[in-house]
Amino acid sequence: MDIKQLRSFIHIAELGSLSRAADRLNLSQPALSRQLNLLEENLNTQLLERTGRGVKLTEAGRILAERARVILGDLARLEADLSERRDHVTGHVNIGLPPSAGIVITGALVEAVRERYPELSLSIAEDLTGDIQEGLLSGRLDVGALHDGMISRSLHSEPLWREDLFLISHPSQVPENATEIAFEDVVRLPLIMPTPKHGLRAKMQEAAFRAGRPLMPVVEADALRVLVDLVHRGLGHTVLPRSSLVAELSTGRLKARRIVQPGMARTVMLSWLQDRPLSAGAKAVIDTLRELAGTVPMGD
Repeated sequence: MDIKQLRSFIHIAELGSLSRAADRLNLSQPALSRQLNLLEENLNTQLLERTGRGVKLTEAGRILAERARVILGDLARLEADLSERRDHVTGHVNIGLPPSAGIVITGALVEAVRERYPELSLSIAEDLTGDIQEGLLSGRLDVGALHDGMISRSLHSEPLWREDLFLISHPSQVPENATEIAFEDVVRLPLIMPTPKHGLRAKMQEAAFRAGRPLMPVVEADALRVLVDLVHRGLGHTVLPRSSLVAELSTGRLKARRIVQPGMARTVMLSWLQDRPLSAGAKAVIDTLRELAGTVPMGD
């Protein structure tokens, strides 16, 4: 049984599509199909059934997918343990951070890594949670921060910090001394929100569905800078953690009201690919992020 074939099979099983798995793995679909055929021949069993919408696992395929995740995870940890050099960390680490988390942690992360591991270089990409997840799954990123939600089972994920969410508004649109706002009142306002690809939008839509309220933003924008600028212009309101807008809130440029009834929060998750060995550099970054997470403000 070939390890490469197992890794490819896990991606096919997760996505339910040969074409999408081929895109993620940067392979042609015929090449991926050959890997699957060889795996089925070696095991002498059918692992997938073709459907009109893609593929689905057979019973044998389901068993293999569960066992393969364990095997590949153990192999990755073994390879990392055998190759690790804790006394001399070098190399390069690619990190993905969503914009709001990046504002909070990037400076401290780079400062700490440069001080402790001067021969380790970093590339930091700021992107949406969905794009960071795809970067981790494809191997383009070594370590990433994701917001809780639909995180792939192929990723190891652990909580870094929790963020309370606030309604962010222009000062002229906030009643005097108002510090809280009910969720049902939030969804009645003209909202400026990220597109559905963003984890925050998905969280808002889920809360709106539970409340029996429609969520219909007046503007969609996936850039934090654009969201903040549009709110400052008085064109609507948005939802963000306070920690990502410290400067704007401290100067009074924007106002924040805690969302209540129900309260809203999200968790920033530290993530990496389970079946890919972590370099000593990636482990150093992970340990540093774990340490720095304790310094991040959770709410007020």
